[in-house]
Amino acid sequence: MYQIRAVTEDGEEIAFECGPNEDVISAGFRNSIILMSSCREGGCATCKAECDDGDYELAKCSVQALPPDEEEDGMVLLCQTFPRSPLHLKLPYTYDRISFGQIRQEWAADIAVCDKVSSNVVRLVLRTLDARSGAPVAMPFFPGQFVDIEVPGQHATRSYSMATIPGSAELEFFIRILPGGLFSEYLTRRADIGQRLTLRGPSGAFGLHENGLRPRFFVAGGTGLSPVLSMVRHMGQERHPQPAALLFGVTHEHELFYHKELLSLAKDMPNLSVHISIMQPTDSWSGQRGTVVDALREQLDVANIAPDIYLCGPPGMIEATMAVGSARGIPENQIYSEKFLPSG
Repeated sequence: MYQIRAVTEDGEEIAFECGPNEDVISAGFRNSIILMSSCREGGCATCKAECDDGDYELAKCSVQALPPDEEEDGMVLLCQTFPRSPLHLKLPYTYDRISFGQIRQEWAADIAVCDKVSSNVVRLVLRTLDARSGAPVAMPFFPGQFVDIEVPGQHATRSYSMATIPGSAELEFFIRILPGGLFSEYLTRRADIGQRLTLRGPSGAFGLHENGLRPRFFVAGGTGLSPVLSMVRHMGQERHPQPAALLFGVTHEHELFYHKELLSLAKDMPNLSVHISIMQPTDSWSGQRGTVVDALREQLDVANIAPDIYLCGPPGMIEATMAVGSARGIPENQIYSEKFLPSG
C-alpha cells in the first residue's frame, strides 16, 4: 500500500492509502474520501490533478482530456493513475468540494420546460424532487458544476452543466442537439412536460476562484454558456465587486440563444459587460463579427490588469483562447477551462 497525500487549492491536505492495482479515485472511495470524478474512464478530465512527487503508471486517457504536453508536465487523471510509490498530488479545487463518507447522490427530477431556443439548442428546465415525499427540493452544487442525466430507456448518461445558481429546485440547462445523439433524440422526439428523469451528481471542479479584485473574463462558445452563466449569476446574487466581462459566441445567427436575457443581466449588474459575436453573420447582423476568441483578443488589448479567464466550449476554442492568453502575458494559473466534448 502506498501513501497518497493530496493538497487542495486552499492549502488543506488529505491522506489515504492506495494499492498498486487500484486507481487513486477508487482508493479514495474505499477510504470514504470522494474526490472529484465523473466518467471514471479517462475521458472527461474532471479528476485531473498534478502529481509533483512520486512514481505511477497511467492507464489509457483521452488525448482531449489529457494532452501529451500536460502529461509530460506531471498532470494526471486520477481515475487512471496507479501508484508505484507514495504520491503527492495538487488538486485544482478547494477542500469544500471533497465529500467524505457519501458517494454522489441520485436525484429524481421532472421536466418543467423543454423548448428549442435556437436551431440547435434546447433549453431544458428540471425540477428536482425529494426522494421520499416527491416535493420540490434544491440540489446543492457549486456554480460551474454539472450533473449526469440518465437517458430514458437507455443504460447511458450524458453530462450537462447547470446555468442556474444554487438554492432553487429548478435546474436550467442549454443542450446542443446532435444528429443521432441519444439524449438529443429523446429531447426532440419523446420528451414532455412532467416526465421523470434521473440525475447523478453534482460533479466537476470548474468554478470561481477567489483571487482578490482581479477582473474576471468569461468566454463561452455555444452551450458552453451554461456553466459560465451560472458563475456570473452567482456573482450578481452575492454582489461580487470584481469587474466582469461575458464573451459569448456562435457560428451562425440561427444558433444564437439567450441574447436578450444576457443583455438584461448586464443592466442588472453594473460591473458586468456582455459581448456577443457571430463568426459568420448575415448582412443584417449589427453586432460584433468574428469569433469569441477575436472578441477576447480585443478586450485584452484594452485591459489595464491581466484578468482571470474562465473558458467553456469545444476543444478548438479552448486551445485558441489559451494561445491568446499566453500571447498577452496572462499567467497559466489565471486561466480556468472546461471542455465540452460530444458523447457517444
